[in-house]
Amino acid sequence: MKIRILLYFIGLILLNACSSTNISASWKAPDYTGKTFEKILVWGLSDNVSARATVEDEVAYFLNLKKITSVSGSDIAPPDRKALPHKMEDAKAILKKNGFDGVLTMGLIDKKEETHYVEGTGTYAPMAYGYYGSFYSYYPYMYGNVYQPGHYESSESIFIETNLWDVTTGKLVWSAQTKTVDPSSIENFANSYARDIVSEMIKRGVIIPKK
Repeated sequence: MKIRILLYFIGLILLNACSSTNISASWKAPDYTGKTFEKILVWGLSDNVSARATVEDEVAYFLNLKKITSVSGSDIAPPDRKALPHKMEDAKAILKKNGFDGVLTMGLIDKKEETHYVEGTGTYAPMAYGYYGSFYSYYPYMYGNVYQPGHYESSESIFIETNLWDVTTGKLVWSAQTKTVDPSSIENFANSYARDIVSEMIKRGVIIPKK
């Protein structure tokens, strides 16, 4: 019994340590059939320089791991967005000059605190033997349920919009919204988000890795 209780709490710790990211919606341009990009710029749209760099680096890491050449926006762009070119043609010229033919942008669209009710549970704990000896032994055997009352739990959900742009045409070719629940830190969020969004793009044929 002690071992089972210990394993139960270890499981809870592991679950709480890892956040999960789910694709809640996605869209692909009707005429887009996937592309092997030569070089992708991973660009976080945020004024939080530290968080932006962490997410960018993690996404670029997972893309490069899949043989998709990628660079974190923080490596080439100034932290102050006011220093970036305002004209589309100037931005396009900079992208082409650096050899980028794709841009992956990421932006926070919502952040919610959600509360839900967890129903009470019962754990069956019968006696090993002798339960027919008397009513006092039979009763706890048949009704030995340790009841845990219901309670409310809060969770934080982060919603991100991810867009893939073709530099040559300037058009949006793919977009998705993700929901990440209960990240314990920005590093935990970045890892969960990056791992799942890169996996989704490859699985759906949005980005085709180099052979």
